[in-house]
Amino acid sequence: MTLSSIKNEIPENIRRGLIAKGEGATWEVAAKLAKTTRYEMQQWRSHPDAEAIINTSFNLCLEEAYGVLANAAPALSKRLVEIGLDPKTKAYAATPAIMGCMSILHEGVVNRQNKLEMRKIRESIERLEGEPQAIDI
Repeated sequence: MTLSSIKNEIPENIRRGLIAKGEGATWEVAAKLAKTTRYEMQQWRSHPDAEAIINTSFNLCLEEAYGVLANAAPALSKRLVEIGLDPKTKAYAATPAIMGCMSILHEGVVNRQNKLEMRKIRESIERLEGEPQAIDI
């Protein structure tokens, strides 16, 4: 369900308020944006489509944040390694930097192994069932 398919059921001003709530606004701020009361705004929360609007808005914000982090990851990684390897860096500062690098590498290895194992499990299930199906984990 997308925001555009929902907009006919909930008034535009309430929709704006629900989107603001999904983006992290308080109910007071969301109500102000919707030009209504906090009480009325919270009453709209019980509408069947309200949860979808809030979640969609939240997920879009989260995806944007992940994109910013992903774009900065190479520079951050390089900087982290520089801090860890710099002889002028004090041990109390270098230690977390080095441990952070090792943790990131370890997590990447584990994630790859998990993906490989999940692929094997899916293939086994597909062979057993005879047709591909999605696995909800």
